[in-house]
Amino acid sequence: MTSRQFMWRIGRWLGVGLGLFVAAAGVAATNENQVVTTAHVSAKLVSESSVVAPGAKIWLGLHIRLLPDWHVYWRNPGDSGYPPALTWTLPAGARAGEIAWPAPQRIPFGPLTNFGYEKDVLLAVPIEIPADYAAQSFPVRLQAEWLVCAAVCIPESGSFALALPVAAQAQADVGQTALFTAARRATPTPVPPPGWSLSARVDQGLVSVSLVPAASAPPLAALSFFPFAEGLMHAAADQGFRQQPGGYALTLTGAEVPSGEWTALSGIMVATPDPARGAPPFAFTLEAPIAGAAPGAIRPASPAAPGAQATLAGHQGASALSLMAVAGLAFLGGMLLNLMPCVFPILSIKLLGLMRHAGEGAEGRRTSRKHALFYTLGVVCSFLGMAGLLLALQAGGASLGWGFQLQSPAFVGAMALLFFALGLSLSGALPIATLAQDVPGTWRLRHPDVDAFAAGVLAVLVASPCTAPFMGVALGAAFTLPAALTLVVFFALGLGMALPYALLAIMPSALSGLPRPGAWMQRLKEFLAFPLYATVVWLAWVLAEQVGASAILYLGGGLLVVAGVAWLLRLDQPFWRWGGVLALMCVGLTLLVSIPAPKPSASLSAQRESRTPWAPWSASALVAARAQHKAVFVDFTAAWCVTCQVNKRLVLSRDAVVADFARHGVHLMRADWTLHDPEITRELSTLGRSGVPVYALYPAHGEPVLLPEVLTHDSILAALARLPDSARQASVIPVPPDERS
Repeated sequence: MTSRQFMWRIGRWLGVGLGLFVAAAGVAATNENQVVTTAHVSAKLVSESSVVAPGAKIWLGLHIRLLPDWHVYWRNPGDSGYPPALTWTLPAGARAGEIAWPAPQRIPFGPLTNFGYEKDVLLAVPIEIPADYAAQSFPVRLQAEWLVCAAVCIPESGSFALALPVAAQAQADVGQTALFTAARRATPTPVPPPGWSLSARVDQGLVSVSLVPAASAPPLAALSFFPFAEGLMHAAADQGFRQQPGGYALTLTGAEVPSGEWTALSGIMVATPDPARGAPPFAFTLEAPIAGAAPGAIRPASPAAPGAQATLAGHQGASALSLMAVAGLAFLGGMLLNLMPCVFPILSIKLLGLMRHAGEGAEGRRTSRKHALFYTLGVVCSFLGMAGLLLALQAGGASLGWGFQLQSPAFVGAMALLFFALGLSLSGALPIATLAQDVPGTWRLRHPDVDAFAAGVLAVLVASPCTAPFMGVALGAAFTLPAALTLVVFFALGLGMALPYALLAIMPSALSGLPRPGAWMQRLKEFLAFPLYATVVWLAWVLAEQVGASAILYLGGGLLVVAGVAWLLRLDQPFWRWGGVLALMCVGLTLLVSIPAPKPSASLSAQRESRTPWAPWSASALVAARAQHKAVFVDFTAAWCVTCQVNKRLVLSRDAVVADFARHGVHLMRADWTLHDPEITRELSTLGRSGVPVYALYPAHGEPVLLPEVLTHDSILAALARLPDSARQASVIPVPPDERS
């Protein structure tokens, strides 16, 4: 949701408090009457019959007249509001049916769109009178509640009473006949007109509706679809009405925060004939399956754009200025990424190489600069490659985000083996020059540029679990842009990450304060193996979090193979050295193919949170918590995200922080993205993010507040201070008026 939409909604509901006083002052009748008048509405209980008969079905209705610019809501209010509620008190045996809702209209309000009625509306209800009803009068009482909105929204209510005489023969009320007749014309028919056909399917993440009218139908100037269910369709999105061979088409967009899977087109269609034909608009109810509506097939509306049908030129025009800001944030985030614990081992090894060349004069400086250039190319090309792969997978329908490769246990295990091999090499136990070992070696001396490029690639691989400050906002915005602009943002991210190393290579004077190269560098190189070993321990823990404790057995076997290879390579005789390595690799591959891989357990996340105040997150659980007038704090995290784990242990696990959440009545939820979860990916996209960590505080009503990626107790307290008074809001608006989905 954009900041503009957020301000519109906040301003709207701030007016609720003022509106209560206006409503209280404007009610002219609080006792039971046939008419209730407020400052904005005149509501009257009306009957189609002036005399009723036993066993008859009569029609009663609440006729609401509104002042200009004010409106009330349809059964699905759209982006905000809630529909009128009618509570009947009838004689024993009598029954009231459902409201016959007239077709609504789209009511834009800033970036929002509501479904409702302006000027006036009759909410008609059928009433069945018992066949054995013997009284001479049929008394009716109605308690009605409605929300009337313009610049502010005001909850109003009224009590109505009506007594109808009873006779053997019912009689129509001539004065009300025209009103009820007009309401019936505005009520949708239960099925499409004869000869009309309709179908719906998923097309590139949107719902494409095809309507073929009867041959005798007048040409249409407009079509509008109104769904019965809330939280499935984005109400404010343009519905893309257009003619096509044989009929007409609409394009519908999924809700920003879907309340469930949208599998069927259930609602009403309002058709507006060409004005030149003089035919009035008409509406009909439709029920049609959506072909291809598999889970995740319908893409949620982007919070960065009000409509899903914006053209590429429109995107470029709207985001020309913001692109510079997003790229700037990505550049800063890339620089700060060098301070994250993921990148420290690789960057430290590269700095060793710079210090070694610092005393080699002009030739050493040229070597360092060339090395820095290829390292930068490796970093930038890796970021562009990962972004391109992610964009391609998303275009193919995959629901993925930044760091998606670490959601694969196989990738995590391979990275653990690689880091173990690198650590053994730095320790001197693996006597080969590796891609990250910046020390003399045969392979490196022959291919120094490839070595530097590969070091940049490796740095990006290990940096992908981390989200530095500014980086989360930049990546979230990047994936709302066209693909070419997304790649521009990732290019800036890569430049930012490579810049510190490149500057040190270009300006060797920055290294002048360090000791001269010597034996101490060998000891430092050996010491830097320990951060790599620590990374292996961390990746082993991630693997256990993903697939359970059995993963340790599989990873341990792989580590034994790597250690065995390191030992065999130190043998003097080539036959035993290379024969042993080949045999050991064959054994490892045989075990890898023959032993079943450990299966991820869907209950792992729930087990991890079972003894904590944190409940597992799901879209439905979040909806339920907000419906109970609770503020909800959601920790979007993953086991492979180092920043997430630091925040969890240093901030979120503290008793004082948990106590502050409890004092403010905040419900705690944790969305575990360690394994691929399309539902979490969609929620992150809705929040304008593409990776973790993300910390969102959802008030009972309104838009969520996002906290910084590097979490502190003070930032949590500041967010809690922004929460509205939930109890006061509940008394003002008895049914959640906004974000009912």
